[in-house]
Amino acid sequence: MGQLPAYEGAYESVRTVRMLRGAPGVGKTALLDAAAVRAADVGMRVLRASAVAFEVEMNFSALHQMLYPLGHHADRLVGHLRDTLHRICGLAPGPSPDPLDASTAVLALLGEVSVERPLLLIADDVPRIDRASATVPGFVVRRIRDEPVVLLAATRTGVNWLFHQLQLPVRETGPLAA
Repeated sequence: MGQLPAYEGAYESVRTVRMLRGAPGVGKTALLDAAAVRAADVGMRVLRASAVAFEVEMNFSALHQMLYPLGHHADRLVGHLRDTLHRICGLAPGPSPDPLDASTAVLALLGEVSVERPLLLIADDVPRIDRASATVPGFVVRRIRDEPVVLLAATRTGVNWLFHQLQLPVRETGPLAA
C-alpha cells in the first residue's frame, strides 16, 4: 500500500454526518468556521451555505450558495443532470427543478467532484434553509457510501426542521470560552 495523501487520514477520523445544536450565540458558527479551516488545511474542498430568513421562500437559495463554486463542474455530467444543476445555480433559464431531479443531480455532482479531493459540506442555521435546499442534503446523506463527502450542520436548540427528521448524530454545544 502506497503513501496516503495527508487529507485521507484526517478524513477517516471525521467520516460522518454531524449536527451541532445549541442556543443562539453559543459559538456554533465559530465551530463551523474552525472545521472549515481545518478541512481546507488537510486538502478538503469546503462548500458552505449560511441560511438567512429572507431567503427561506426562495427555492434552492442555500443549495445555490453551497454549489455555485462547482458550477463549472456540472458540464462533466450527462445532459439532464447538467441542465438541472445549471438551473439550480442560475446559469440556465427554466423552471425550478423537481426535488428528485435536483437531488439526483447534486448526488452525481458531489460524487464526480469528490474524486478529486474530499468534500466538507457545511450548512449553518438549518431551520432557515429553504425547503427545496433542505431536502437535497437529506437525500444525499442517505445515499453516500464510499464517497469522501462529509456534512456538518448547525441548528438552534428547540427548533426542528427537515434535518431533524434525518436523525443525524447531534453534538450539543454549550457556550464557548473566549
